Amino acid sequence: MCGRYQFSSKESREMQKILRDAERRSRGRFPGELNFPMAGDVAPTQVAPVLIASGDKVVAEYQRWGIPGWRGGLMINARAETVCDKPMFRRSMAAQRCVIPASGYYEWDAGKHKYFFQVPGQPIYLAGIYDNVDGTNCYVVLTTEPNASVQGIHDRMPLILSHEQVRPWLTDPQAALTLLTIVPPALQKTCEDGQLSFADLA
Repeated sequence: MCGRYQFSSKESREMQKILRDAERRSRGRFPGELNFPMAGDVAPTQVAPVLIASGDKVVAEYQRWGIPGWRGGLMINARAETVCDKPMFRRSMAAQRCVIPASGYYEWDAGKHKYFFQVPGQPIYLAGIYDNVDGTNCYVVLTTEPNASVQGIHDRMPLILSHEQVRPWLTDPQAALTLLTIVPPALQKTCEDGQLSFADLA
């Protein structure tokens, strides 16, 4: 679930600002990996901009997508319903929350048809947590039950925050616990296979 998303800074001043801040803060930490595209898909193991709390400020930095699992493999998602209970994620949920800015994300249905979910013209903000692995901050995306936009395509979707919920998620542990249970906003979905568009936004 949520194994690929898009980050595009071409048409969004907010995304451009995030990208500049991440590049400034992360300079020298990912040699050869900070040639982040102006518009491109982000896949597990890649480095991408995320938002974190630095004191009472919200700042951007580059992190790597995926945390090595205890039994091998790569964890790229965590369930919002159980993230506070899992030993692997409990500490990160308490003190190392992040937000992954995106232009939209991809999902495939049971027939392997590819869909793109977005809010046209606006960034979306995926709730996440991170941990430090061998000196590098690595993140996972939290997932939740699908809303009406995603039902019928997949049984999970990213936990998507509004712009106003980003700061509370990052800086207020009690507010973050409440945000784990929200219903994500309506999204527009487009079938990438045939470019057929299904508008779910009111």
